[in-house]
Amino acid sequence: GLTAATGMDALTHAIEGYITKGHCTISDMFHLEAIKLISENLRGAVQNTEAGREGMALGQYIAGMGFSNVGLGIVHSMAHKTGAAFADYGAHIIHGAANAMYLPKVIAYNAKEPEAEKRYGEIAAFLGLEPTSKALIAHIQAMNAKLDIPTCIRDYEGGIIDEKEFMDKLPQVAELAVGDACTGSNPRQPSQEEMEKLLKCCYYDTEVDF
Repeated sequence: GLTAATGMDALTHAIEGYITKGHCTISDMFHLEAIKLISENLRGAVQNTEAGREGMALGQYIAGMGFSNVGLGIVHSMAHKTGAAFADYGAHIIHGAANAMYLPKVIAYNAKEPEAEKRYGEIAAFLGLEPTSKALIAHIQAMNAKLDIPTCIRDYEGGIIDEKEFMDKLPQVAELAVGDACTGSNPRQPSQEEMEKLLKCCYYDTEVDF
């Protein structure tokens, strides 16, 4: 489980780094290769194969070389703040698992911005998929399913994040996520209302239609 979560964190580093406002030719090269390596090797790493472990070690390192220069996006903003919000109540969302659950929703949100849709399509094409954000989302969802990572917060660890507590904390968590250091480099800037709606989509696994 730890390998799966940290591996999806590394994949999120690479995908967010590729679509961040500060991306450049050099970071693009790092991120695309990292996405390919991680996609091909994470399941093997979870199964503890030598090739999988080696491929993941290289993929996560290359992803770090990219995003450490150009920043991340709101998947990480949301994971940072939801991780902190429940840490003291015996119900903690592991950072990498949060990224894995939130990434498909954030891609759908960002893809409403044409340049972001174009760049998500470039990632999908590099993986041999249809060049669309929807194809990339399907790829990530398939990876999550193979790694036994749930689709939403409500189903995480058998439902350890209480719905009422989540909703009570939602306005503050959303406000903190909007103010997170990673938000400024995201290709689409969410309002407080949009961030609350996005977090709700991640809790219930509902469609992002805004």
